[in-house]
Amino acid sequence: MNKSIVNWRNIFLLLGTGLALLLGSTLGLAGAPPVSEKSKASAPAKKAPPPPQAKLGIVSPKPNALVSGELMIQVDLEVPAGAAPPKQMFAGLGGPPWVRLEQQKDLWQGKLDSSLVPNGPQQLRIVTDISTVRTAVPVQVENPLRVWFADLHSHCSYSDGVFFPEDAYRYARQSAKLDVFALTDHLESLDDNEWLDTREAAWKANQMGQFVALLGLEWSKEWGHLCIYDPPTYRWPNDPQQLYRALVEAKVVAKFNHPGDGTTYFDGLAYSEIGDQAVQLIEVRNPQEELAYRRALRLGWHLAPDGSTDTHQANWGNLRTWTAILAAGLSPRNILDALANRRCYSTQDRNCQVLINVNGAPMGSILTTPTPKVLVRFLIDDPDPNDAIASIELYEDDRLLETIPGRGPNLSWEKTFQPMPGTHYYWFKILQADKNTIWTAPVWVTIGH
Repeated sequence: MNKSIVNWRNIFLLLGTGLALLLGSTLGLAGAPPVSEKSKASAPAKKAPPPPQAKLGIVSPKPNALVSGELMIQVDLEVPAGAAPPKQMFAGLGGPPWVRLEQQKDLWQGKLDSSLVPNGPQQLRIVTDISTVRTAVPVQVENPLRVWFADLHSHCSYSDGVFFPEDAYRYARQSAKLDVFALTDHLESLDDNEWLDTREAAWKANQMGQFVALLGLEWSKEWGHLCIYDPPTYRWPNDPQQLYRALVEAKVVAKFNHPGDGTTYFDGLAYSEIGDQAVQLIEVRNPQEELAYRRALRLGWHLAPDGSTDTHQANWGNLRTWTAILAAGLSPRNILDALANRRCYSTQDRNCQVLINVNGAPMGSILTTPTPKVLVRFLIDDPDPNDAIASIELYEDDRLLETIPGRGPNLSWEKTFQPMPGTHYYWFKILQADKNTIWTAPVWVTIGH
């Protein structure tokens, strides 16, 4: 067959097929109803109603209640039809410690020791094993302050001491019988593995209500040495001003270490506004360091005296100088809160308890509301019957305001003063008959007409 005839036949077949498809499509469109504008946009799908959920109601304590001591918590649980009930329930005051609540008849109940959290406003939080079933109410915690004894500056072999973190924390608790202990190796000597081990040792050594193991570091430069408590890292700036800013941003507690008489280290304790926010403590363990403490207060720093040992031997907490911390109970939250607010004193007596307040505020407080008078109170309680108080010196600013004669191991005293207008601070130095000395933190007061 002629090839040209075959080619033409193929062309006609293709044209016929295309024409049929075109006609079919046109006819189909002609018979279709017109499409309205509304039908072009699909209607939004209706959201399914949320599934029913259990609801919590705090029966006790009531919102904004003043709470103290052992707190009874009662929670009502409402479970609508179709909702899943929680099987576990926990309560906490702004965080740990958490306590498990047990179901008893119509209520979930449990007891929480409110002395293990800082005084002041807290959120009573109720959480369950269902993440969305929870509630909270505000309460006001108010518990009496107690005195806890600590060593907040020490070393092990991870810098220039001996043995290991686990040994230090164990000795501090079991042999030195401390309430609080911090290991503070030089951060310049640490590596990642040693830092991890130190953190784990502190975590394991903590015993809620019985012993607080703080994590710490010592920043060590020719400019001066500082301890840092509860640090999130062991890497900190080398420049002092940058360090101050980093400390404030990290919201940690810091302390000036072994300051001498205060004229050499830390730029002679020249006042720094950002530094005053960053550092809360200064070591005061002898007459020379007392000079540094008094110099710092004169220059405008708001600091509390610390009596930690800086030991490099296996005698953690056993060197006849301690820091006494005022807190309602033994928990990391409480101790860190007390240190951040300068509620501590330096003591050469292992168990002498000192409570002072000015216009009702404990040592370390900064009172900014103007007042015309100052009411100063103190209470000294030493359980050793053979310890005797020689004298108590009350200072207004850097001036000896009054000397109170001592008698026996215990003493209470109060007096009202009418200072000149302005800002003043009041602190005590307690001298014992055996030559031991105690230095308290000040209370800062604003005096108006």
